[in-house]
Amino acid sequence: MNDCIFCRIASGSVDPDLTVYEDAHVFIQISLHQKTGNRGHLLVIPKQHVANLFESPDELDAPLFSAIRRASTAVKKAFAADGIQIRQNNEAAAGQDVFHLHFHVIPRYHEDAFDRSHYELVPEEDRRNLADRINGHIH
Repeated sequence: MNDCIFCRIASGSVDPDLTVYEDAHVFIQISLHQKTGNRGHLLVIPKQHVANLFESPDELDAPLFSAIRRASTAVKKAFAADGIQIRQNNEAAAGQDVFHLHFHVIPRYHEDAFDRSHYELVPEEDRRNLADRINGHIH
């Protein structure tokens, strides 16, 4: 799907240096949107275009869950997070704004201001630095 940003990223035509992990089924990339106190927010995305969780084939379950665990472990280590939040929205009413299945992996800290702060657009150079920090911890 040429109009799907995640399909274009999966093909390697958009921001390939911001992908911190990739296998045959899934890729993990630094999110364009980050919160100031919670830098390191990743997106876990299947390469196959699937609009949402309801349309996801069973054969993606294991690769997606494995990639979510991999991303969570790397973010926790790279950013010394106290915990990890995983978010996933299905359909517009639930806040989905990119209609290609994806999971948010977000570092969280005791008493952080995550729920009270706003996301910021982070420049590509800053996202590259975040990706570099994670690359040392993702296996």
